[in-house]
Amino acid sequence: MAVLRAILCSFMFHFLVIVGLIWLAPKLQLPEPEVIEVTLSDEQKIFNALKPKDRSVVRQAVVPEKMKLPEDETLARFLSEQKQRVKEETQAAKSGMTQNRSNRESTVNKPEPAPPKVAEQKKQQHNTEDVDKDGYRNVDISKELAEMKRYNDGFSSVGESLPTDVKVGSFTALNTDRYLFYTFYARVEELIRYRWETRVQQAIDQFDRIDRINAGNRNWVTQAEFILDRNGNLRSALIMKSSGIKNFDMAAVNAFKEARIFPNPPQEMVKEDGYIHLVFSFTVRYSPPALVNRN
Repeated sequence: MAVLRAILCSFMFHFLVIVGLIWLAPKLQLPEPEVIEVTLSDEQKIFNALKPKDRSVVRQAVVPEKMKLPEDETLARFLSEQKQRVKEETQAAKSGMTQNRSNRESTVNKPEPAPPKVAEQKKQQHNTEDVDKDGYRNVDISKELAEMKRYNDGFSSVGESLPTDVKVGSFTALNTDRYLFYTFYARVEELIRYRWETRVQQAIDQFDRIDRINAGNRNWVTQAEFILDRNGNLRSALIMKSSGIKNFDMAAVNAFKEARIFPNPPQEMVKEDGYIHLVFSFTVRYSPPALVNRN
């Protein structure tokens, strides 16, 4: 009888243990890790996905008044600081931060303001000489000459890679519409341009003779996406389209990494995922110096 009781107790004990384990198993099971699906697309699909749904942002370049047209309601293909319409779209031949010569104030031979008495004497002199002996009236073109001088001082340059149908000219003139977040984009460019250009030059300095020949006289374009948090701190960078030269690609990424912080981003730029997504295109056109073969 004692043996039977022991067997029965053992059976009940093991039965309760099994039932308890079955009940506790789902509660003790670790949650399955979240799976993020990553799909690698071919380069052309990536490039098509990166084509801006909106228009390209370009740095504002002030053009001479005679080149402007009245503003209209047509849609310009570029966005910038101000709305502007021009008679013909052109781009400066020289690369660099986009600026026209009119933005560069001349500091050489800048005339000092005339003393009040001298200014009054000049005014009286102009009044008495309004009409010369042949009956022709004198015309004051000092304003036009001053504007011309400003355009002759320094040089014009363009910092963006523009469509091929924008012909090369003496300065940059583009049809633009006002972009709400232009100031932030301009600050980002100012923070990264020098860093990027420096790293590109370092990459070129490391070229051997064959590299210089192969890299010369063509465009090397890197397309990259940079993820910022809502405070403007760089969180990640992704090369979406390689230029074909690794050091050129890394020059773009490392320029952003070195700058690291892009202060005061507009909160309207924050997407649903809580981050700001910036897509930039970096174009290098290298013209190697003349190379002479030595036998």
